[in-house]
Amino acid sequence: MNWLKRKIRDWLDSEDEIRLQRATVVERDRDSPAQNGMNFCLYKAVGGHILESRAYNPKTDRTDGTLYMIHEDQDFAKQVAQAIMLEQMKL
Repeated sequence: MNWLKRKIRDWLDSEDEIRLQRATVVERDRDSPAQNGMNFCLYKAVGGHILESRAYNPKTDRTDGTLYMIHEDQDFAKQVAQAIMLEQMKL
């Protein structure tokens, strides 16, 4: 009789795991930003940094990317702000 209880318990546990996985996916989708938002990546390079901007273009159904070089002697915050403003103007 114990083997039957174990089988039922295992079966119920697996059902609970499936429900939990589905609930986690729904919560993650609700909390995550839209996929068509603007993304920035910053890379360290010799002589400064490279700022990559990527944004989804619904007209062409493609993701467009732009690279900005920020030299060591430039004001980093000002250059990043300029890049963001240029990307906002493209939208």
